Amino acid sequence: MGPSAHLLLALLGAPLCPTLGHGATSEPSLEVVGTLFRVTMPDGRVLTSPELTGAVLDVADEAGRIMTVRIEAVARDPSDGDGDVWLHRFSVLDAGTGGFRELCTPAPDGTVAGFPVAGSWTSDRRHLRESSGFTVTCASGAVGKCVRFGYKPWREAQGVSLWDYHQSCVRMVTADYGGDGVGYTRDGTVIDPFDRLGIQRPELDPRGRALEFEAAWGPEGAICVRRTRIPELLSTDELVEHYPHLAGRIGPDCSEAVDALIWNRSLADPAR
Repeated sequence: MGPSAHLLLALLGAPLCPTLGHGATSEPSLEVVGTLFRVTMPDGRVLTSPELTGAVLDVADEAGRIMTVRIEAVARDPSDGDGDVWLHRFSVLDAGTGGFRELCTPAPDGTVAGFPVAGSWTSDRRHLRESSGFTVTCASGAVGKCVRFGYKPWREAQGVSLWDYHQSCVRMVTADYGGDGVGYTRDGTVIDPFDRLGIQRPELDPRGRALEFEAAWGPEGAICVRRTRIPELLSTDELVEHYPHLAGRIGPDCSEAVDALIWNRSLADPAR
């Protein structure tokens, strides 16, 4: 992520001048640890996100688009029991006006923030393990939602890596049945995930609406489907037409899929 490091160096240049004046030529190195930026300066100092407020850097969003963002504020996520999710208030450079505006829209709980996650994403929404890059996600985005659900790709639970759980969750949140990056959902649709590790468990809808079983999920998309989330966007007949490998994997016994990592229920009538 050389361009990002260069921009951070430009921002932090004033306090670094004495060091750089003594022949130091290397640039800072930038990495993401958990949900924190970590910058190692040429003089050996290490700065993390709370110390980088005001920094401007080029980053990729979940769709792989490059944007220029500024870190406005950083605080721990009060909803995270582990204490390793840090919420960043980002603003993004508006090419039309030349000014900065809020990057993130509100998450379901009202949070207007985001954070970086190590690893880049392909156009078909595969999270690349060996990538040296990082992605900035909002709490309202699929990648961010799944981290806040507890599927932290940098962590383990019960001795099991959560990388594939996070990938499966992103497929589930976006209703990416075929694992090709095409989602069949709408913003605001109620979903209730649960998994074989017990990180998430089935819950009642707070408004008392009927939630029905939808599908079982793995890193490559749906493993089996009882019903599609929003039939107007994709019916079960269209599902099989688009994704023939799911033929024979549609039916009432879907909740028994032994090779699934995550299952979900969703609102039976999304219009309600």
